[in-house]
Amino acid sequence: MKTILSILLVLFFSNSFSQEYTENDIRELAKTTNKEFKNIGDINGVSPRGCIAIGRTLTYQYNVPENWEAPLSLKDDLIANYKTIGIAKSFFLNNINVDFQYFKKNRITKRISVKSNEFSTFNYKLGDYFSIKDHPKAKGINLKLRVPVGWEIEEAQGPNIVKKFTKDGCSYSIITKDHITFFSRNEVKDMFGTDNSLNEYAEALSSEFINAQVLEKSLITVGSHPTLSCKIKGSKEQLGIMIPVIMMSWNIFYEDKIISLMAMGLDNPNFKALEKTFLLITNSLIFPDQFKK
Repeated sequence: MKTILSILLVLFFSNSFSQEYTENDIRELAKTTNKEFKNIGDINGVSPRGCIAIGRTLTYQYNVPENWEAPLSLKDDLIANYKTIGIAKSFFLNNINVDFQYFKKNRITKRISVKSNEFSTFNYKLGDYFSIKDHPKAKGINLKLRVPVGWEIEEAQGPNIVKKFTKDGCSYSIITKDHITFFSRNEVKDMFGTDNSLNEYAEALSSEFINAQVLEKSLITVGSHPTLSCKIKGSKEQLGIMIPVIMMSWNIFYEDKIISLMAMGLDNPNFKALEKTFLLITNSLIFPDQFKK
């Protein structure tokens, strides 16, 4: 099985694709896999029979001996093997489902179906709280939130970016700014309680992008403070290349300050998979001073 997986890994990365495999790309991958399968002999009684593609599903077919019995952990073992060798993440990010069919002569004796999301290697578990208290860029704000397990905590460039958490090309930043005056919670709700005001806010954020598209915008509450939430996708120019990006932001009105929590990454399945994590980080935010008597 490891030999077969190694060949699949080479096939997967030997082809050049754009953001995501198309159904035609998947069909071509199946054709190439079939050619390579012909060079693989019997391995412990199991031999590759062929590979077919239907829609976004690749089906790997194997011949097995008459005395072969599928272990109860076969599906878990297959997923674990794909994660170990590095194929799983590519199937997940490219939205490719996989079927495994095992034949005794010409009869299917076992079928395992794995949806692309089951190949996800992302860990949504949050770790310990991280505090920005007394940080030179915190502007006197005392807040803390939880950092996902396995993410890097980095110092960031710029006078207002306090910290940045990074993982797999995505980032989550804590930004603090002085506001022109103190706004009460009710005043903020009054200012941004209409569609027009939310539209103006979203348009202002969209100006940072090329061909921006506002996906979501709303006035919510984070850490008991009114917060403008927005999700935007568009493009950024870098060295003459247009890069598709997506951003989720939460601008919290905190006394005479504005706290911006910003998640940013490429507009691809990787970011979509991490959206749940970004929400978990934001929802973990607390202001310790609120609990002091």
